[in-house]
Amino acid sequence: MKEVISLKSHVVWPLALVLSLAFSGCGKIPFIGKKGPEGTDADEVLKQALQDKNPMVRRDAVRLLGEMIDTPENQMKSARALGIALKDKDEEIRLEAVKTLGAIDPAHSNRYMKEALNDRSIKVRMLVIQVMKQQNEKRVADQKQKELEKEKEKEKEKEQQAAQSPENPLLPPAPPPGRGGQ
Repeated sequence: MKEVISLKSHVVWPLALVLSLAFSGCGKIPFIGKKGPEGTDADEVLKQALQDKNPMVRRDAVRLLGEMIDTPENQMKSARALGIALKDKDEEIRLEAVKTLGAIDPAHSNRYMKEALNDRSIKVRMLVIQVMKQQNEKRVADQKQKELEKEKEKEKEKEQQAAQSPENPLLPPAPPPGRGGQ
């Protein structure tokens, strides 16, 4: 027996638009955060989709939330919605939510990742640890990159100062050219 999914029209239009744009190779979804018919936010539609009976709809909603991370505000909204997905009864949905949270700035996602460390599934807990390690490695790499850039700047400044100062600081400066010892 086929299961019939009934959604209200003010939910269907934005959801269909979100799904069609996402799967048409559009990459970024330009209207996230904008209002659809009857003032419905696209992120609100995805939150509703996370409650759908069909696990494929919930999984697609999780993936689309991963596309909504272009600004800190959208990362915060996506992380919050993905926090809901981490409570899904389907382990695959929770795994997908962890992967998606891994692409979000830890400032917004760590709270939910830490909660997922207590998931009933060992697979989910192991993935959370793996993703958190990757996020930490990226953070460490970013920090080291900034330190190296500062070090390069200091070296450049030293080179510029060396080019402007005499070669041997113990000797008096050389006379300007053209006046040589007369």
